Amino acid sequence: MTTPLLRPPARGHTESEQPVGCDFVCPDLAVRAWLERWLDSLDLPWPGQFRLTVSVAEESPFPIDDREVFRQPTVGIQAGSPTGSVRVTWEVAAAAAEVHATRPEAHLWLSHEAAAQLDRAERTFLMVTLIFVLRRLGWFHLHGAALTDPQGRGWLFVGNSNSGKSTTTALLATRGWQVGTDDIGFLAPSDDGVALMGALAQIALRDGGRDLLGARGGVAIAQRQKTGFWEEELGSTRAQVVVPQIIAFARVGERTGVVPAVPRIALSAMLNSSPWMLYEPSFAQEHLDVISQVSRQSRCYDLTLGPDLFDRPDLLEELVT
Repeated sequence: MTTPLLRPPARGHTESEQPVGCDFVCPDLAVRAWLERWLDSLDLPWPGQFRLTVSVAEESPFPIDDREVFRQPTVGIQAGSPTGSVRVTWEVAAAAAEVHATRPEAHLWLSHEAAAQLDRAERTFLMVTLIFVLRRLGWFHLHGAALTDPQGRGWLFVGNSNSGKSTTTALLATRGWQVGTDDIGFLAPSDDGVALMGALAQIALRDGGRDLLGARGGVAIAQRQKTGFWEEELGSTRAQVVVPQIIAFARVGERTGVVPAVPRIALSAMLNSSPWMLYEPSFAQEHLDVISQVSRQSRCYDLTLGPDLFDRPDLLEELVT
């Protein structure tokens, strides 16, 4: 079991701090300490109190679940009636989580094999469990990159893998844009409209993106076959909360350009980047309302990202005035 990859200690956190918002019940002190460090490393302004009860044993404490299994990378998800709870099963090692139907709490069971390799579970099994817990506190996951430009406008880049989000995030970071997240965010209503709470992580670049950027250094992320950079390494700073004013649906092309997005297509693209609504009908309407609201408060564009952006890094600000 290795420690989650944390940014340098200058952030002001210490290993002894209890992650704000989380009430832990975990007799295994090593597992508890690892999970506390992982939650703290996300640097999220937790929306309220939630509870994680963690047991480490060879036998699962959960009864057999006959509900349909929905597949995500390395995890299976069972949700909905008759219990309303969510069962998340890890497919790498024996582990599962049971998320309460309505309360923000989950019971995680880890075999000793799973407990020994939690670093392999943090982006899949553990994050998926956390996503369902935070839904019960009014936060809804979105796969996208969020930044604040030098004019103070919040940007949200939405797109599939290989759509250029991370490379563009890294490039804009070198131009002084503040980085909210490169990958994992949570939409939440706020006084200023829907805000995106970005989970802190390194900006992860494939070799091609790193070469385009001309970036040196970084840390190899072996599991993802990428190289990670903290925003400070690229000359930027952290924006823990971003209120989107511009949403760009990204794809890679020969030349950079933007065109206004058709509202129906924009909403569909947002839903594709936030699929968790499909698993729990009881939260579907609230989830849809939040996505609809952030789409209405923002100007939405179809964005083509071309290599010319690296010659003219300020082009996005010029195209979207």
